[in-house]
Amino acid sequence: MKIALQPVVAILVVITALTQTDRAHAGLISGASGLNGLGNFNGAFNYVPVDAAHGTLNITLNNTSPAGNGGYLTAFAFNNPGQRVTGAALWSSDVHFHLLGAPSFNNGINGAPFGGFDIGASTGNSFEGGGNPSNGIAVGHADDFVFHLTGNGLNTLTTNDFFTVYSVPPGNGEGVQSLVARFRGFNNGGSDKLPGIDPPIATPEPATLMMSGMGLAVLFALGYLRRVHRHQSSIFRTS
Repeated sequence: MKIALQPVVAILVVITALTQTDRAHAGLISGASGLNGLGNFNGAFNYVPVDAAHGTLNITLNNTSPAGNGGYLTAFAFNNPGQRVTGAALWSSDVHFHLLGAPSFNNGINGAPFGGFDIGASTGNSFEGGGNPSNGIAVGHADDFVFHLTGNGLNTLTTNDFFTVYSVPPGNGEGVQSLVARFRGFNNGGSDKLPGIDPPIATPEPATLMMSGMGLAVLFALGYLRRVHRHQSSIFRTS
């Protein structure tokens, strides 16, 4: 009797697809409760591993601050999960943004009063500022950032891992965070710093999706095999 391979193929396809979904798992980020109540933002944060030594982090940030007071998003910073990232290169749709955190990517970004961060980007020489604020993201506009990461064990990381590691204290009373954004150049002369939502708003847990998908694939395979077995038994009996 020939063995039907279709169910096995179906299981492998489902498992492979769900595994890739896990690794490309995207999170929505936003911030609306800054130190001075001036800045707001939202966006997306998506990490995709390439192999053990390479990964790509895609971040989109949209300045949603009230239009009447202007203001520009001029910097942001986040953390290095397990210190697995040892190198990074930045591409941005806004050429005024530059990489922060090199060469160590280990607590080198002063995000006070939210503590020290590892990796980020800024229109100036630091998270605090420098340069013309208007080089940042204006109200109602968005920019894309792609961090090409190198390191060790990057294929084990997911998007959520970046939101389970926090800045190094002290947070000067404001607490440590996984991500923080900097705003400057408001019409009233003010500036602001605000953390992103932690953890990110996201789709259901990848592990849950994987188990559900595997269960459905197994049920499909068993049902298919039962139908084949009944058909072959019927042929045998009528032969």
